[in-house]
Amino acid sequence: MIRPMHFPHRVRLALATRLRGTAAAFVLVLVLGACSSGHADRQGDAALPTTGSRIAAGGLVEPVNEERVIIPQISGRLDRVYIEEGDSVTAGQLIAEIENAELRAAMAAAAAQVDLRQAELDVLKNGARAEEIAAAEASLAAADAAARLAAETLKRNQPLLAEGRISQSRFDEVQAAADTARAERARAAASLALLRAGARSEDIRAAEARLAAARAERQRAEALFEKSQVRSPVDGTVLKRDLREGETVVALSPLPLARIGDIRQLHVRADIDELDIDRIKVGQSAKVSSDAFPGRSFPGKVIHVSQRMGRRNLSSGDPAEKQDVKILEALILLDGHPALPVGLRVDVFIDTGSVAPAAGSR
Repeated sequence: MIRPMHFPHRVRLALATRLRGTAAAFVLVLVLGACSSGHADRQGDAALPTTGSRIAAGGLVEPVNEERVIIPQISGRLDRVYIEEGDSVTAGQLIAEIENAELRAAMAAAAAQVDLRQAELDVLKNGARAEEIAAAEASLAAADAAARLAAETLKRNQPLLAEGRISQSRFDEVQAAADTARAERARAAASLALLRAGARSEDIRAAEARLAAARAERQRAEALFEKSQVRSPVDGTVLKRDLREGETVVALSPLPLARIGDIRQLHVRADIDELDIDRIKVGQSAKVSSDAFPGRSFPGKVIHVSQRMGRRNLSSGDPAEKQDVKILEALILLDGHPALPVGLRVDVFIDTGSVAPAAGSR
């Protein structure tokens, strides 16, 4: 006696879909249904028979905004982690900090440099204070008096040298003193003129350039510091936390800090076989089921159909299954708030005979 073979209900429905509309499909469903010892009835598939008006496919449960994998942008030791699995978070919320004492110091130094360059520019633009000009005028008056005195002394010593009453060396000292006094007066006059004239335009432009460079460095330091502040990109729930305080994170490594998704609504991402893509449309009603929830099905609606073929996302684990089969992704928005875990593999049944108004699209 030949022992009847047991086929999972997912395999039975997929085979029947390939042979829909033929007598072989009808016979195959009857034979496989009998061989499976009532397995389909236990799973609730009797309510969703695979016929010419339905599409059967595999799918994966996802958050409504897709699962976000949080991977820090810089490497370092996790100093603080503020989230636990199941926590609700909002977009922009700080969820972890990477050790950043050096980054804080660099940011403070850059800010101080900006203040210094700003002060230098202000001095050039504002010009000299009245007190500085007054002091320069006094210096010029003193230098002028000293130059006149030195000139008179030189004038008196010239006949004395001619009469031989002073030595040549003494006269040279008097002449040098007069030359020094004239030079000091010229320097004081130039300093006063510079204060009165104010800064040159090229000096101001150079100071402005130094200030801009300092501000850019401050922005760079702030941006680097911000990378040590790990924030949630979306509103949602912490689905999984992979790392803890004290552990080292590596920038852009495959090991994430956490996974976040908005599970207030759920999607199912279904792999539609290339033989069925002409029958799938936005707005069609659908149901999903899983061996994890026997006897139950969860209704939904097709809200998006991809415009590009791709590789299969799901695998049944059967070695005979072709891996190079092309599929078209479809998103099914599930009704209500079913308690399905993210990542659960499900069977998808789409009613191609009814098209309702789409709830949204992606």
